[in-house]
Amino acid sequence: MSRPLNKDYRRADFDQLLHTIEKHPLMQKARPEQLEMQRLRTPEYRSKCVMRASLDDIALGINLYKIKLSRDDPTTAFASETPPEPLHPAKSAKAPATPFIKVLLRKTPMVVLYERYSMTALADSEEGCQVLADNRRYEELLAGTDKTRRTVDADTQTLTALKKSRLVNTERLTTDHIGSYVSNFEMFDTYQDLESSTKSVQVQGQEKMEITTYMVGGVDQFVGINKLPNFKLALMLTMRLLASNVFEAQQRRFRNMAPPDPLAEDVKFKYRLRLLWRLEAPRTEAVKEALSLGQQAVTDMSFCPSNGDILAVAYGVYTYAHVSSLPRCGYVYVWNIKNPVNPERCYNYQVPVVTVEFSAAVPQLLAIGLYNGNIEVRDISQPELPPVAISQRISSPYFEPVTAIKWIQRSDGDVGGDTDTTPFLAISQAGAVTKYRLINSPHLLGFEQQRLQRSEGELEGIQLDLGASVPLLSNRHPQCLELLVDPLHADIYYVLTDEGTMYKCSTNYPQQYLELRQIHEAPAVCMDFSPWSPKLYLTCGSDWCIRIWLAGILKPVITLRHHLSPVHCARWSRTHSTILVSLTRSTVDIWDLRNSTLKPVSSTTIDAQIFYTTFRFTLCGRSLAVGNEAGHLLMLSFEDMPFPPHFQYKQLKRALFKALAMEPSLMQQVKSVGFFGYPTGNKQPNK
Repeated sequence: MSRPLNKDYRRADFDQLLHTIEKHPLMQKARPEQLEMQRLRTPEYRSKCVMRASLDDIALGINLYKIKLSRDDPTTAFASETPPEPLHPAKSAKAPATPFIKVLLRKTPMVVLYERYSMTALADSEEGCQVLADNRRYEELLAGTDKTRRTVDADTQTLTALKKSRLVNTERLTTDHIGSYVSNFEMFDTYQDLESSTKSVQVQGQEKMEITTYMVGGVDQFVGINKLPNFKLALMLTMRLLASNVFEAQQRRFRNMAPPDPLAEDVKFKYRLRLLWRLEAPRTEAVKEALSLGQQAVTDMSFCPSNGDILAVAYGVYTYAHVSSLPRCGYVYVWNIKNPVNPERCYNYQVPVVTVEFSAAVPQLLAIGLYNGNIEVRDISQPELPPVAISQRISSPYFEPVTAIKWIQRSDGDVGGDTDTTPFLAISQAGAVTKYRLINSPHLLGFEQQRLQRSEGELEGIQLDLGASVPLLSNRHPQCLELLVDPLHADIYYVLTDEGTMYKCSTNYPQQYLELRQIHEAPAVCMDFSPWSPKLYLTCGSDWCIRIWLAGILKPVITLRHHLSPVHCARWSRTHSTILVSLTRSTVDIWDLRNSTLKPVSSTTIDAQIFYTTFRFTLCGRSLAVGNEAGHLLMLSFEDMPFPPHFQYKQLKRALFKALAMEPSLMQQVKSVGFFGYPTGNKQPNK
């Protein structure tokens, strides 16, 4: 148990100590320092200024409150019998020690009561790019009718919004008033010269910009400068740079610089097509007149085999039902993806252009087929020079339109001035297949390779119900509509006609065909081999069908039919073995054999009032160029597509067997063919 505390405990000792301090000499004499100390110790001063004391005030108080004690025997200072020291000690006496009190200040841990981080970042920094990406993702997540949040854009801590960067600011211009004398005659001559030298130039369609040129010695210098090759090259490069400021994001997507992430959490396969840009021909007076007459449709296109950015487009007549008069003009424009605004090469013709095709051996050579049966070969690297060669009526006496051109490999019997130049085949609506060669001459050397005859009797392939009477046509030659070279054998080619028949021919056997098959009930307009199989190919025609064929089987393996309209074009995908794309008058359809053969997985319509004509895949296969009758070329990109399978051939074979599950006899025939892929197992290179 604790004992109670005695209040008088050691009280006598404390009273004695207090008495000793009061008797000390320092306390007897009132010095100025002591008066100041006493004033600091008053209750009134403590109540007013104790909270305002600084470190200097504390140090002053410590110095004033010194107590002189003896260093030898501190206890003698507190003894009662010790006599007091004299008030004025001798100078020779030893100065007593002066003790002092130490005050040690330490830094305490920081306690954060409230902190607000900055919500802004510099736009041209890495953190700013991340903030912009987060904002775009936030807007995408809030897209929709049930997720919309009301937001307001407002400036923060900014009185005036900056319209331009400080980097583009220039120095202040200085002006001055200078007197000059000009007579009325000089003013009259100056204004008259400006009126004669001011011209208007079309910029981006129908917009016009007035430019002023100056004459030196009566000669317009702008006309001479515009003819210089170096000026045209500099102008072309400048327009590419300016166009990249507007189409930079689309060009990056065209070159697949941001492929889809296979590890993303929100992957959706929607088979979507997105419009990147639209290539429109310059609206000159001749182009406007041709467009009003329906003679400005995109009839054909061809990508340069060595540079996928270069695209040649042919403009002419596609649908003759809307043509009010005979065709009178045609164009070939060579576009570059670096400049989607204006073409870099323009070739004008007096007749519509039907087809164009780049050479694989010499990529700068472009073969052009015209509506009147003529053929030209141009070198696009030298736009100022005339055509390299032109066909002549002696070797090509047909006046019907040239519908397709294909470059082939050289054979031992071919002769020509350039060993690198290969011959090419051309077909026309006269039913003729002509082989042309480039020689050391301004004219093409042509030989008739085949003259097709109309089929008679019952053919292999699909069965036609011709009825009791068969019409006898006066023209015994069918119209050739499509030409395709075999992917393995360079000497074998296929020709599709308006009868719906397919002729298999060889360049080694002129005037003969190897095989004749009925593939459609109406004109067959397109044919394409699978990039993963030289034996698997598809055809499409005006009987609303897309048929997939396998070499060695007389019946179509799969028949696709969805729209009640002709199929203008159909081609296999270059990235997926089971996907193909078809084109009708108003839709672009994507088919996936893994999912369904009854309807396409997606149908895209852009400009529903304008009919489509043809399309081509880019060299990489991840974009699509679609032409229409208004002369527009739509560059579309594949979005939200499934990831390409690692084993493309196995996936294609599995999809075919799945589609033939309800036809066991046909499946047995397909299995009897065996391996129908490429011998090396690789994909066919782009041609």
